[in-house]
Amino acid sequence: MLGRPRRSARRQKPVANEPSTVPRTSSGPLTALGTHTVLLVYAAIVLLPMLMVVYLSVKDIAGILGTPLSLPDQLHPENYTEAWSEGGLGRFLVNTTVVACVSVAAILAFSSLAAFVIARYRFRGNQLLYLFFISGMALPIQIVALPLFIMIKNLHLLDSLWALMLVFASGGISFSMFILVNFMRTVPSELQEAAVIDGAGPLRIYWHVVLPLIRPALGIVAIFQFIAAWKEFFLPLLLVQNPDHMTVAVGMLSFVGEHTTEWQLLLAALVIVSLPTIVGFLLVAKQFRRNLTAGAVKT
Repeated sequence: MLGRPRRSARRQKPVANEPSTVPRTSSGPLTALGTHTVLLVYAAIVLLPMLMVVYLSVKDIAGILGTPLSLPDQLHPENYTEAWSEGGLGRFLVNTTVVACVSVAAILAFSSLAAFVIARYRFRGNQLLYLFFISGMALPIQIVALPLFIMIKNLHLLDSLWALMLVFASGGISFSMFILVNFMRTVPSELQEAAVIDGAGPLRIYWHVVLPLIRPALGIVAIFQFIAAWKEFFLPLLLVQNPDHMTVAVGMLSFVGEHTTEWQLLLAALVIVSLPTIVGFLLVAKQFRRNLTAGAVKT
């Protein structure tokens, strides 16, 4: 049985005529100019390499290796069609999308249930269990690579998408627990107590009371875990050797040979596989900013 519901900290009533202890900061024109300058420099540092990749992806191999910074005599948009057909990017994109979506769904389901119990109920070993979950963030995946490979091999899951889904889902729980537990602890205990009085059980409270209030946290976890699964290179390289089950990060190695590298196709492939995450993030950028600031300001 679950322990007693955890009570959230009660808000203290403001004392009348109490002087404010928060120092006021002035945001004059010089401060705004300095802030915008720093942001512009940071944006240039981030965007210039990306723009350089796009620029080089429409040049031929001679232009890339010989004069990479000069204007091309002729654009080569066929690099994209050749990269798509010769590299099998369509198959790799489908594999990566399936693995990322299933992994994110599993992470949200398991970590939200575990976080609900740890954050909303008191029982012996509560804090120790929470520390056990988040301790995975301090463990590099390279340390457990060998036992992980042996375990997946004994389960007969090598060279399958199920191996990647299982490893990605289990590896993302630590970060997800850290985010969700802290968000769930901010949910007022009065809501949970009122649901208990109305006869709601733990699962009903989890589904109808807590989950709707932590949607910003679920959105943050989903975005971070999807991007992490999309760009992961080490684990797919370790667990998958069948080209039919490779993800985009490993599949692009087909453009890298032992003696030569097809740079024009590799750069075009990089642009293609980056577009889904960039477009997806731009579509949810407003919601992402709202999720990051949710709960930061008390009302």
